[in-house]
Amino acid sequence: KNASFEDDKPAPGTVPGGWLDLGAPGESPPDTQPGQFGVNLPARDGKTYLGLAVRDNNTWEGVGQRLDGFLKKDSTYTFSVWLARSNSFLSMSRTTGQEAKYNNPTILKIWGVNTETREEELLAESTPISHSHWALFTFILQPTVADFDEIDLMAYYASGFEQKNGNLLIDNCSAIVKIRQ
Repeated sequence: KNASFEDDKPAPGTVPGGWLDLGAPGESPPDTQPGQFGVNLPARDGKTYLGLAVRDNNTWEGVGQRLDGFLKKDSTYTFSVWLARSNSFLSMSRTTGQEAKYNNPTILKIWGVNTETREEELLAESTPISHSHWALFTFILQPTVADFDEIDLMAYYASGFEQKNGNLLIDNCSAIVKIRQ
C-alpha cells in the first residue's frame, strides 16, 4: 500500500499514509519529502517520497507495513526500491543541541516480522547510499526463520559512519514477487 510514499503535502515528522513509524521513542518520526530540512531532490515517482534519518545519538528511523499475506519461510522473493541521499539535510543534533548536517552515507535494512510471534529476521540490506540521485536497488528476500506478515524498512549507519548523522531517501517500492517456493 502506498508503495511510492505519496501524501497530500510533504511535511516534517509525517509518515506517508499506509506506513507505520518505527523510529526510536522520543525521536521525531520520518518525513514526507521533498522540502523538509533543505531536501529538494524531485520525487522519482509521483510527488512525494520518504526521508529517513540516522542520528549521532545512536537512533535511526524506519517505517513498516502489514502485508496482505505472508512472506513464507524457505521461499524466495524479489523486491526493488529507488534509493538516494540528499547532499543538504540540516536538523538539530540532540547530542550537541546545535544545527547539524545529516549527509553521511546510510544503508537500508529490510526486516521481516511475524506480528503474532514477534519473530523477526534481517532479510536484506543495501550497500552504502552516498549518491544524490535516484538509483534502483533490487533485493532477494529469503525468509529462513518464520513466515512474516510485516515488512520494515529501516535506515541504518553505513560502516565507518556509526553514530554519525545521515539521511536516506526512498521512493517507488515494487511489489514483493515470489520467484521460488
